[in-house]
Amino acid sequence: MRTYGAWERFYKGRPRPWGGAVDLPDIPPGSWVLELGCGGGRLLLPLLKQGIAHTLVGMDVSRTSLLQMYNNAPGILVRADAAFLPFRDGVFDIVFCRHVLGHLSGEGRKAAATEVLRILKKGGRAIFEGFSSSDFRFGKGKKVEEGTFLRGDGTMHHYFVEDEVRSLFAGASSLSAGRRHWSEKAKTSWMERESIVAEILK
Repeated sequence: MRTYGAWERFYKGRPRPWGGAVDLPDIPPGSWVLELGCGGGRLLLPLLKQGIAHTLVGMDVSRTSLLQMYNNAPGILVRADAAFLPFRDGVFDIVFCRHVLGHLSGEGRKAAATEVLRILKKGGRAIFEGFSSSDFRFGKGKKVEEGTFLRGDGTMHHYFVEDEVRSLFAGASSLSAGRRHWSEKAKTSWMERESIVAEILK
């Protein structure tokens, strides 16, 4: 199931839909860095502001989001599907894969995880994050697969468990995973959010 059109509609009028502070890992100067599903550049823009000499690449399936990103920070931007990455083997030192695989089907998630490992250099790492099955939004929308729901706007959302993430990246040399929990205010109510986070080494 492809939801390209839904993401084009989503980003129209939303130049940076996800704000807030971002914790960035230490990245050695000269690294090749890819942000999958860069959207408005939530990770790439803070990296650019650091002024460290990295080669930064943003990739998204949405042409609209890439144009918005380009207006904020012209650079290397690629339109592609995370399940079919147009990069050669072993080119990136680090791949950010935050809240991207959850928008793919089960088949797409497997393909994307395989692609992430393929494009990483030996010893490179991927930073994964995806909402967990304990997140308050779990179950919202039409169920299309186990743990996956299609919302009214046409976007698909999958909710992970730790073992699933380990299985997706089974070809990694090592993987450490855990959970991140926080509260988020929506109008007048506080909602409980939770995601699975993982650092994957090739």
